[in-house]
Amino acid sequence: MAWTIPEITVTVNTVIITPPETDLLLGLLRAEPGFEHAELAGMPEPLTGGFWATMTLLRLANVTPAAETLVLRVMPDPAIAAKEVVFQREIARMGFPVPAIRLTGGVDCGLGGAFLLMDHASGRPPLAGLDGLATFRRLPSLARHLPDLLGRVTAALHDLDPAPVRAAVVDADVAAPCDATAFLSLLAESADQLERGDLHEAAVWLTRNPPRTERPVIGHGDLHPFNLLVDGKRWTLLDWSTALVADPAYDLAFTTLMLRHPPLLAPAALRPVIGAAGAGLARRFVAAYRRHGGTVPDRQTLDWYTGLHALRILTEFQGWQQDPAGPDRSLHPWTTVAPVAALTLGRTTGTAVTMLSD
Repeated sequence: MAWTIPEITVTVNTVIITPPETDLLLGLLRAEPGFEHAELAGMPEPLTGGFWATMTLLRLANVTPAAETLVLRVMPDPAIAAKEVVFQREIARMGFPVPAIRLTGGVDCGLGGAFLLMDHASGRPPLAGLDGLATFRRLPSLARHLPDLLGRVTAALHDLDPAPVRAAVVDADVAAPCDATAFLSLLAESADQLERGDLHEAAVWLTRNPPRTERPVIGHGDLHPFNLLVDGKRWTLLDWSTALVADPAYDLAFTTLMLRHPPLLAPAALRPVIGAAGAGLARRFVAAYRRHGGTVPDRQTLDWYTGLHALRILTEFQGWQQDPAGPDRSLHPWTTVAPVAALTLGRTTGTAVTMLSD
């Protein structure tokens, strides 16, 4: 399949769990209340989607109807997995629309990595099935509905109290970055390991010029249309691997960046039109966020967090280029967005940043 917009139409991470792994998982699950007699009701089905975790759909028998369809998410980094579990659990406890987690386990459970087993959310991403031309044809409809949806979801997330998440992170002794300072420190370390002096210099500038956060919120960090499932008037927000407790600008900057520069496959003649439309969508998203009760940070704070995301994009992209034995990420959105990220990071920090270094 051809790449269109992040993490939906690329067939990646479709490894299906083996019968021994299924037996291990059922054994663990049967120790949980309500799952004592759980059995598979059909063959596990691989789910397509992102480039980081592998996901499998499991249909169960001899359980309550609410738990008959679950999703197994196996994650390669145990520290990030632990953070994701903490954020998703606490957010679910606050009543925010995320899949309930039924079971978790570490790398020693025999499933190929740390995992979580969660409820299957109904619905489809609001941009499912689009390519560049289809997106162009649907621009009028997208301009009306998509920014409001993204603004409403973001404002609702930022209205949650971050204190329970912070406490749970401490209790679980989560090693992965859970705030912007720790995240930036990790990116700076990655830039050093990659021997990217320009990215290190940009990270130093960001470290020395942090914005002041007036009101920390729970930030998703990857809030784009394909991490949303919509079913009528209901929606569910997925994938909490990049979540932080940070300024609202953490989410506003990322979503605005992706809307302004959508990684679409489209003829060259349509790119200026799509670019102009993307800028309009980004403005409408911020306006919708404000309309739904969110407070928009000042320009300097938004620029700083846009730089943070640009640094993330470039360090990840460079790391992939230096790991030829790793999975194929040629269709990942960073391949399209990296040139924009280099320009953005250079403009924000005054550093001569390149897209890629050999």
